[in-house]
Amino acid sequence: MCFLFSGVFWGVVLVLFGLSIIVKVVFNIHFPFFRILVALIIMYFGLRVLMGGTCIRTHRNTVLFNEANVTATDSKNDCNILFGKGTIDLTSAELAAKNSRVRVNTVFGSGTIRISPDVPTLIEVNSAFAGSRMPDGNSIAFGKYVYKNKLYGETVKNLKVDANVVFGSLDIIEK
Repeated sequence: MCFLFSGVFWGVVLVLFGLSIIVKVVFNIHFPFFRILVALIIMYFGLRVLMGGTCIRTHRNTVLFNEANVTATDSKNDCNILFGKGTIDLTSAELAAKNSRVRVNTVFGSGTIRISPDVPTLIEVNSAFAGSRMPDGNSIAFGKYVYKNKLYGETVKNLKVDANVVFGSLDIIEK
């Protein structure tokens, strides 16, 4: 549990606030309590980010201020990479058996999507101020690109991936 959202933290803040009021009234000493509190909270968040942990709770398919590997086994959840680096593994045969659609969002981060060459796959990449590299060697910085592997067909069950990249990079590899 994040210390900043705990009852102990807010109890200490309220006691110190009360003490600052008493010091101001009794001793006529002005103590800039709120300025110091805001500065300490900003420093705390900065240290948490530098140490690799955040107070923000995320879904298991989200990489936030971190580096992680995500294995997608269900098409109901989006996979997100925000301000971090992540590898999203879509090589599961279960995804194609269900005729699944997976959404992958990369914002201010670096991502890699792994797809299986044995699974019929269509990938639609939307890119803005980003670099996206496809398995066929094409790359895109702005706009939309559709990649279909050799097994993709309209009549068979397919894996469809919607990938959005903004101010980041995304590599799609077949393995």
